[in-house]
Amino acid sequence: MRILVFSDSHGRVGPMQELMERYVPDAVFHLGDVVRDGERLAELYPRTPFYRVAGNCDWNSGALEPENVAFLEGKTILYMHGHTQGVKTGVGLAVKAAQAVRADLLLFGHTHRKFCEDYDGLLAVNPGAAQDGCAALLTWEEGGEITCTPLSV
Repeated sequence: MRILVFSDSHGRVGPMQELMERYVPDAVFHLGDVVRDGERLAELYPRTPFYRVAGNCDWNSGALEPENVAFLEGKTILYMHGHTQGVKTGVGLAVKAAQAVRADLLLFGHTHRKFCEDYDGLLAVNPGAAQDGCAALLTWEEGGEITCTPLSV
């Protein structure tokens, strides 16, 4: 499984599109701010599954929640923008939320800072700000360990 994770694109679709072409992912997560950028990217790549949540700047995001859970290739993924779990002051609340749903992977944005840390088997990842050309590439084989690679355009 090969997943691209984006957050905080703030109107800049170009860097995300460049990384989509370079890595050809099996799925994409856009973690909000600005969710319409993720929608535009999904329109450009209709065969790629996209998972999206609303960020603190996504006031008119419709039915999108700020947090959600996905199940992919044997992994449980809690994905969020992060503002609802106070990630700017630390990841503790977000890690607890992920552990509560027995997630293997926690994806969050909001801080605009790249982050990839293991918490007793829970991999917590912030791809950095897509507006600055940052993303994260996550890979694993069915039932295997997740590898996190920070990316930049």
